[in-house]
Amino acid sequence: MYKIIYGLFYCGIISVANYSFADNLVFYNWDDYISQTVIDQFESETGHTVEVLVFDRDNERDELIASQATSGIDLVLMNSISAKLFGKNNYLVPITEAFQNSLDHLDSKWRGSCGQYAMPYLWGTLGIVYRKDKVIPPPTSWTSLITPIRAHQKHINMQLDLFDTLVPALKILGLSINTENIDDLKAAYKLLVAQKEQVLSYEYVVSYNARAKNKDRIYLALAYSGDQLTLENDKSKPQWDFVVPKEGTAIWIDCIGILSSSTKKKVATAFINFINRPKIAALNAQELWVATPNISALQYVSDEFLDDNRVFPSAEMSKKSELYQVLTNESIRLRNRIVYQLEHK
Repeated sequence: MYKIIYGLFYCGIISVANYSFADNLVFYNWDDYISQTVIDQFESETGHTVEVLVFDRDNERDELIASQATSGIDLVLMNSISAKLFGKNNYLVPITEAFQNSLDHLDSKWRGSCGQYAMPYLWGTLGIVYRKDKVIPPPTSWTSLITPIRAHQKHINMQLDLFDTLVPALKILGLSINTENIDDLKAAYKLLVAQKEQVLSYEYVVSYNARAKNKDRIYLALAYSGDQLTLENDKSKPQWDFVVPKEGTAIWIDCIGILSSSTKKKVATAFINFINRPKIAALNAQELWVATPNISALQYVSDEFLDDNRVFPSAEMSKKSELYQVLTNESIRLRNRIVYQLEHK
């Protein structure tokens, strides 16, 4: 079984110096975001072991990588924007012919999504997870989070991210999730400030649910497709579901890359190629209940999985939704200020 290591998230820097990784491949990843069965099979086949170092905010992962305090870490899970930026700045190993077999299995629409320094891993949507015993009928709009009804006030969970946090407000306003217009961002910020009184936590819902004593107070949360399954893993927890609101949403693609500082690049390359074998990619996607960009894997998944619009959004919903884009430094600074104000004011 792979070992999960929790970093020191709240100080913004994670120290890995106290861990011994001499014989292990270390994967910096979201919690519960790779199949245990897949890890077991890789370890059995290769003799290598895998340890997972967990983060629960994109900015904490990015700060660690940018600080170059990554000694002992080999692989990192990133969003597509971070993958392109860190690749451009030589923090990641380039994708070479060693990955060609894996590339051949990828759907052409995802092949370039992670740039030239990382491989597409899984993709999905941003939406709302909700407790089916508390939220009746199910939510259909982002307003369920931003302007909740009285029964749901103080039972809302958000998360702090310069992209994701703004999506509900921007979509309610009929604006692009990638807008760089100052007035657009100010309007979204105004909605988020008004919402703040009704938010119980700004911690990623999966992490919050794993640690908080009052986790039963969360009824609705900003989350990713597949998170509802993670929340249900503990049978003592309430039943959760996931919905993409009618206004549309963000479509994300996660990428996996090898850090330039890794001393185990050959093993890390073998791991990426292993998880891109069609049957392995299918197993990983279906166990996590998250869409795979590996088109060759789709022949090995169930019809139930393929037909689930929580996993594969309808054509109509896809038209209302957008992929994240690389933004200007000025826009990123403004979005970071918005997130900072929500967390500290």
